[in-house]
Amino acid sequence: MNSWDYREQPWGAQGLTRGASRVAFLKRVYGLFTASVVFSAAGALLALRGGLSASQAFVSVGGSRVAVPPLVAFFGEHYIIGMLVMLGAVFGASMVRHMKGINVVALFGMATVIGVVLAPSLFYATLAAGIGKTLSSSPIRDAFLLSVGGFGGLTAYALTTKKDFSFLGGALTMGLFVVIGAGLLNIFLGSAVFGLAIASVSVLLFGAYVLYDTSRLLQAGEDDAVGAAIQLYLDFLNIFLALLRILSSRRGD
Repeated sequence: MNSWDYREQPWGAQGLTRGASRVAFLKRVYGLFTASVVFSAAGALLALRGGLSASQAFVSVGGSRVAVPPLVAFFGEHYIIGMLVMLGAVFGASMVRHMKGINVVALFGMATVIGVVLAPSLFYATLAAGIGKTLSSSPIRDAFLLSVGGFGGLTAYALTTKKDFSFLGGALTMGLFVVIGAGLLNIFLGSAVFGLAIASVSVLLFGAYVLYDTSRLLQAGEDDAVGAAIQLYLDFLNIFLALLRILSSRRGD
């Protein structure tokens, strides 16, 4: 009697094993991604609430003075330092993404730092919404819900369709450089309309990045869960920030 060999079975036991391994990998990636978003929210809350009672900075809103939390005041005034801190956090987390144990700590640390640095955007969007100066009455909530919906929909499409979106790589890289260049240019122009145009293009660009990065997880057979979580986190973050820019813009812009 011939011995049974699972490798010769028509249903492909090895394929099933690889499939199960891929599912476990994707669960880990999206678990890390979700946790990163939570850590960013915690970092933002820390910056928005920490030291508020002892704050020496104030802004006038609707005829009243509102205390500005110390970290919000610092990064709001020194936004270039904030940008460098964020870039450093992303670079640091990316550099250690293959070091087990440290990579997860670095990922969550990066997400927390980014939440702290972005707190001024959330603070001033909330103030503007409070006096009815924004397109949305709750720009942070609506931007987050739209980001979750868009990200979830694009991810589900990329996971269920058989299409390979790797062909988008070159166009996305070029689009990213264009958006970065336009953003730097608008620092000097200070145009609200141009800023909204950049934000609108950014939503489309990073939505396409969601398709590209998700497809690469399926097609390329990657096993770097932390690196993949960083990519998806940055895609989601940029979609959220672009939508927040649009929804917190002035009604007349």
